[in-house]
Amino acid sequence: MKSDDVYFVGLWGMSGIGKTEIASVIYERYRHQFEAYCFLGDVGEMYRKKGLRWLQKTLICKLFGKKMIVTSEHDGTIIIKNGLRWKKVLLVLDNVDHLSQLELIVGGTEWFGRGSRILITTRDKHLVVSHVKEDKVYEVLLLSENEALELFCMHAFKRKSPERDFKVLSNEVVKYADGLPLALKVLGSSFYRRDKKHWRHIIDRLKRIPHKDILGKLRLSFDGLDKDEKELFLDIAFLDIACFSRDDFDICVVLLQRDVSRGFLIHYLIEKSLLSIDLDNSIVMHNMIREMGENVIREEYDNSRIWLP
Repeated sequence: MKSDDVYFVGLWGMSGIGKTEIASVIYERYRHQFEAYCFLGDVGEMYRKKGLRWLQKTLICKLFGKKMIVTSEHDGTIIIKNGLRWKKVLLVLDNVDHLSQLELIVGGTEWFGRGSRILITTRDKHLVVSHVKEDKVYEVLLLSENEALELFCMHAFKRKSPERDFKVLSNEVVKYADGLPLALKVLGSSFYRRDKKHWRHIIDRLKRIPHKDILGKLRLSFDGLDKDEKELFLDIAFLDIACFSRDDFDICVVLLQRDVSRGFLIHYLIEKSLLSIDLDNSIVMHNMIREMGENVIREEYDNSRIWLP
């Protein structure tokens, strides 16, 4: 934070992995060091609901402390650029999902005064790399097993470790959540002050009916895909469910990668945090993402694929 250069920094990763929380902590910790600051949340959703001009007006109001008339997106761009050119600003754009949100709200480094910091969070790596230097883009990773257990316990028991009689059940839930903070928090809260019998019931139910609050958040990633990307994602999700072994799944994915008309789309799904590459350089799909895909297949595509049990 001591450099007088203007920095754009990007955080990317799958839904529910903690990008917003990390950005919030950074914002609260350092905002007092800046002349003006703003945390613009749910940018992608607000863009779809209220438009880019509304986002510009909200940013202007927060950074300048007053409302201004913004007649067009171009007008908003001019006001932001001219008004912030000499200010040291801390700005967070959370959950960005379209390039125009970056181009017309934060532009380039020349829009901001010396020492400014602009933090962008997104599920789409390609989007943020197109606007931020790649060495300033960081992937938010899943939690380790110990970190995941501690986070789960903080919500399930209000302590860092499980109660003695709940260790096995806690480990079962943590394995199911597979290091995803959103799932660990939501599930931990649902187990709070429940007895062992109730725990067992909830766990068994999760195997049949995934938690709607988790699926709803993850579904946003799927909804933002193009049609051909959606079809490929659902094909891969189905293969992950239907294949009898990891080797079978790997072979199927390799065949898809060799498909000239579709193989390149796998790279897009990786960039959009719906697939990842493991330490063995194999394509993998997170447990929660796969369940979201299975849920989509059940709800909308049950007539176009083999029936799922």
